[in-house]
Amino acid sequence: MAHPTPTKPRITARSVLVGVLYVVFLCLLTPYNDYYILNTFASGNHFPIGSFFLFTLVVLGVNPILRRIAPSRVFTPTELMTIWTMMLVAAGIPSSGYLRYHLFMLTAPFHFATPENDWANLFHAYLPDAMVVRDPKAARTFYEGIDSTGRIPWGLWVRPGLIWSLYLVLSLFVLLCMSAILRRQWVERERFAFPLVQLPAEMVEPPDHGASMNRFFRSPIMWAGFALPVAVHLLNGLHAHIPTIPSIPLYFYPDQYLTERPWTALRSTVLFVYPSIIGFSYLLSLDVSLSFWLFYLLYKAQSLGIEVFGLSVNAWTLANRQEMGGYLALIVFVMWLARRHLAMVVKASFGKGPAADRAEPLPYRLAFWGLILGTVALAGMARLAGMSFWLAIGVHVFFYVMCVVLTWMVTDGGFLFLLAIFRPSDYILIPMGTSRISPRSLTILAYEKTLMFDLREFEMPHFMNSLKAADVSGMSRRHLVGALAIAILVAIPATYVSGIWLWYTKGGNNLGYWWPPEPFDRLANQLTHPTGTDWEELAYTGVGVGVMSGLIFMRYRFLWWRLHPLGYAMTTSWAPYTVWFSFFWGWLLKYTILKGLGFRGYRQLRPFFLGMVVGEALIAGFWMIVGLFTHVPYRIMPG
Repeated sequence: MAHPTPTKPRITARSVLVGVLYVVFLCLLTPYNDYYILNTFASGNHFPIGSFFLFTLVVLGVNPILRRIAPSRVFTPTELMTIWTMMLVAAGIPSSGYLRYHLFMLTAPFHFATPENDWANLFHAYLPDAMVVRDPKAARTFYEGIDSTGRIPWGLWVRPGLIWSLYLVLSLFVLLCMSAILRRQWVERERFAFPLVQLPAEMVEPPDHGASMNRFFRSPIMWAGFALPVAVHLLNGLHAHIPTIPSIPLYFYPDQYLTERPWTALRSTVLFVYPSIIGFSYLLSLDVSLSFWLFYLLYKAQSLGIEVFGLSVNAWTLANRQEMGGYLALIVFVMWLARRHLAMVVKASFGKGPAADRAEPLPYRLAFWGLILGTVALAGMARLAGMSFWLAIGVHVFFYVMCVVLTWMVTDGGFLFLLAIFRPSDYILIPMGTSRISPRSLTILAYEKTLMFDLREFEMPHFMNSLKAADVSGMSRRHLVGALAIAILVAIPATYVSGIWLWYTKGGNNLGYWWPPEPFDRLANQLTHPTGTDWEELAYTGVGVGVMSGLIFMRYRFLWWRLHPLGYAMTTSWAPYTVWFSFFWGWLLKYTILKGLGFRGYRQLRPFFLGMVVGEALIAGFWMIVGLFTHVPYRIMPG
């Protein structure tokens, strides 16, 4: 007698509805909170605080009440993970994942054009009317704000908004295809750690029969960890509002002591203490957390050595181009490890082998051809805008290289806050130079700033973490993809409405964090001072390939080698600059606990460090809400 196939937990309509409502709320709130009040970013990294705050309210607030008054209506682990992942993939769209640079890029070429910079003659003719907002009054009020009698020119934004939304959706679809192709390799074969999924998984675990909370929330050790950041940030937040109240310093700036050569080479150095970063680094392997802060200090030591020996080398450029080379070595290694799996995917896509993809988020044939044809479509859109088709293909391919490497850093390394301070086009412009690329192509290339430069919130790690989160409750990955698609399609129009309203009512000049002319100053310099092959930077990139290859060889050849290659791939960006010191403390505490108490002691203290993450997220959410009314910013996480 055949046994019935067990059914997977279902994604319910109410969980999708709650997820949609939360997504709309986040998209409406984020621009105002992040860019006008200058509060803790609602997103800002790959464990978005705003999303986690709302998720925790359901877990700690709504569910315990429902268990008492309507036990049958309690949100199940599947429903909770659906809500969490919908917010996760939508969180970056109203922030650095899209909006932060996007609206500026459509207006800045015209508003900041002057006779001195000669932008009008240099590149205005190459900007397609369909993808920008040329109207002088609309651009002026975008930065200065409308007066009490003015009206927001919504109609002028419809056409560019639709075109860019199509480009965004296609880009996210391609990243989803890449995630679907790599999921089994990374989850089932290489067994990535997925540290950022571990805390939500602990939180949604059902309680024992008769209990109102699960084991994680009944742990006194967890609540002790929770109390630490809450107490510190409660006091410091009060200090931000009432300066006479004392505060506990969490930021230390050694630059004031680095005033003489060669020590000036170590500037800027900061020591930030983030309890949640310490908490997450406790979950990482000691090799990963050690390498994160140690390679950053080695970069500083390299800068010091250049100054001591008086070398005519830009220390930052030397290190940054080494990172670029490191990415190339890492992608080759990733593809080599996955070669058999990728061969199976390709065969399945051509119908020459077993599909074996029923449990995958997308059929392999759809994922493979979606990646290929989606890339062609994206390059085609760039070609219609004026860029060379093959240049567009090259830029997107190098963008995928960066995406895969950075996603590895997030999903296995646990680096929740990261970004690469170079562009995909740098892989092309350094060896080719700008003189071999047409002015029209260079002009369109400037718009890679929108989606391809600041990758602190890009979607591929969110997709991979969401697919791993599906395993927590055993839900269908394909059904989850449908919920994620709904979240994204809802987030885009909500983001446009929120962003355009904010920029016109408050004025873009009053919104912080970047100088809009920057990419167009860079473009003007490329057009007026064309370059050839930059052999020096190309050599630095080659050094990075060699060093990273050596690190990979040592890591996977000798068991005693403790340095992880991921640490070398990220030293010059804002991420290690701000969080290296917290990673150091997380590594030191875990190392000390393992040495003194063993693995059992590590397991017993794990809830304390997870509690620090929960506590800092909740107190950050509390001060976000307070800031909406007081307009007094209080920053907790890096932004």
